[in-house]
Amino acid sequence: MAENDNRSKGTIGLILGGVIALAAAVFILTGGELGGTKDVTSDADLPPVSSPEKK
Repeated sequence: MAENDNRSKGTIGLILGGVIALAAAVFILTGGELGGTKDVTSDADLPPVSSPEKK
């Protein structure tokens, strides 16, 4: 019986896995900002904070 060893399907998975691993590495190395930076220069740059109501 002849063995049919077709490995072309594995190449697509290897390339796709490499692209995903590279994208994850870039995301991790940039600190999750994807190349952007967050600069806080004043209180206006921060999100609003609500205080709990006093009883």
